[in-house]
Amino acid sequence: MRMTRRLIPARISPRVTLSPDHFEMRTAHPLMIAITVMLISCASAPSSEDRRRLAEGTRWELVRWGDRTVPHGDNGEPVILEFKDGRASGHTGCNRYHTRVTFGPGERQVTVSPGMTTRLACEPRRMEFEASFIRPFEASTGYRVEGERLLFESGGAPPLEFYRRPLERYRER
Repeated sequence: MRMTRRLIPARISPRVTLSPDHFEMRTAHPLMIAITVMLISCASAPSSEDRRRLAEGTRWELVRWGDRTVPHGDNGEPVILEFKDGRASGHTGCNRYHTRVTFGPGERQVTVSPGMTTRLACEPRRMEFEASFIRPFEASTGYRVEGERLLFESGGAPPLEFYRRPLERYRER
C-alpha cells in the first residue's frame, strides 16, 4: 500500500490564507503592527536609568571638544570626571572639581548644577581652559552614551566628548 501526503488548504485567520501553492496576506491587523513597533522600540533604546547607571559605572576622560586642544595636567593627569550618587567629581586639568548632576527626567536630559573647584594656581593657558570647560559643562542640557563615549551637549556649542577609562588604571597610581 502506498501512502501519499496531500496538503489541504487551511484558513488560519480571516486575513491570512495558506495553501501549498499560495500564500497571501491581505492586510495586517493594526493591533499587531502597534505591538510590533512598541516591542522594537523598547528593545532598541536603553532607558534613562540604564544610561545613568552606565555613566556612573566608570571614569570618563575628555578627549574631544570641537576643535580645541584638550590639555593634560602638569603631572600628566587628563581632564577626568567620575559620576556617582548624583554627583560628578574629577580633575579639570588644573584643579579638582565637584558638582551635582541629575540624569533625566526625560530621556537624554541632564542638569548640571554650579560646581566648585579647588583654587590651585596653574599656568594661564590651563586656567583659561578650565574656566572655558566648566561653563559649557554646567550649561549641559542633554547627554548621549554611544558605546565607549559619553557626550554632553549644550545648545549649539560643540559637545564635550568623554571616553570611558578603566578605574583600575587610576587606582594603581
